[in-house]
Amino acid sequence: MKILISAPSGFNSREILHPLAPLLTLDPDVETIFVISPASPHHEILFKEFGMKFEFYENPSDTASHLALLKKLQPDIVLTPTFGLDDKDTPILEAAKTAGIKTCVFVASWDNVYKMERFKNQNKQYILPDCFAVWNKMMKSHIQALWPEFKGEINITGAPRFDFFFQQDRIPDRQSLLKRLELPTTQAKLVHLATTELYPFDYIVKAIASGQSKALIKYELQLFASVHPGGDLNNHKQYKQYGVRTQFALGRRGNSPLDDFRYMPLYDEIFYHVSLFKNADLLINQSSTVAIESMLTDTPVINVKYGRKWDWWNWHRSMVYRDFQQHYKDIIEGGGTTIVNSDKELISAINAYLEDPSLKKTEREQTVKKLLTYTDGKSAQRLKDYLKQIITS
Repeated sequence: MKILISAPSGFNSREILHPLAPLLTLDPDVETIFVISPASPHHEILFKEFGMKFEFYENPSDTASHLALLKKLQPDIVLTPTFGLDDKDTPILEAAKTAGIKTCVFVASWDNVYKMERFKNQNKQYILPDCFAVWNKMMKSHIQALWPEFKGEINITGAPRFDFFFQQDRIPDRQSLLKRLELPTTQAKLVHLATTELYPFDYIVKAIASGQSKALIKYELQLFASVHPGGDLNNHKQYKQYGVRTQFALGRRGNSPLDDFRYMPLYDEIFYHVSLFKNADLLINQSSTVAIESMLTDTPVINVKYGRKWDWWNWHRSMVYRDFQQHYKDIIEGGGTTIVNSDKELISAINAYLEDPSLKKTEREQTVKKLLTYTDGKSAQRLKDYLKQIITS
């Protein structure tokens, strides 16, 4: 079998290639994995952990060239992480359809169907595949509602990138994590601040620091702020004055030759990333996907649903506020996180969770089950088996 996978960005590689690569390499039925990616000219740097079965090709310049490449490679199936949300996937799917090659889209993230809904409403080009693979029932129903003309199968496989959370023997312990993050190995409570570029985060840091200085927080805290790999570290350096260790999320390639591949984690970085969620005592964020990762490790989550003081206009126009009104409801509606609407509520929630980490444990488990469907560490296996099923059907 020959499988062709599109990797338009480092994020999408993390969603598909990294979880699938070891399984495809070991599968005797899989002869070759073709990867079409803008990063292919740099694959010896960015994809250096992938084995001999992998062949890398740069995205052709037009649809005709895509068709010529597919006819040359003759894959049995084409797998993409989007069906138009990333415009590099569109000509691949279009060429595969023309060539009569089976196509499957693994919708890379839980919120991507919402993004495609906006994309569709803007009348932008997209290509529906023969089959979909998705995380959960909500994504399946959403696709069916938005594209009633689609008559193919939508298979719920779960989310392969979360399989790494179940490989316990590869996850670094707390001491190793603290050393990697250049944090002191103290017994203080480790609080992970997941920042965003969509709205300022400084007021949250200041509120926590004020709570500590006024002894309103009952526990000694060790604050670590992760910055989105596509963000600007300069927007967050001021947290240092409050004793916060701030750095990019693990896996950022500062010297990447391509902007879309500044986030391209190696496997050891993926497992340190898992360790951060597992060993943190608390996650504080606005409306980030990392809440899922935190809940999966049974680490409490606080969602900050208020903006800067006297900044009502900008807050209500921000992407963060919009997230709370739209797709982020899928994460928070089951009560798996604590929503805070003021500095006072934030401090109270911090104390409550650090005093009793089991608060909302059941709700966290239910939310994870709703979003991920499977929590057995075998979602990549299900996706691989599904691809083989499509090929042989």
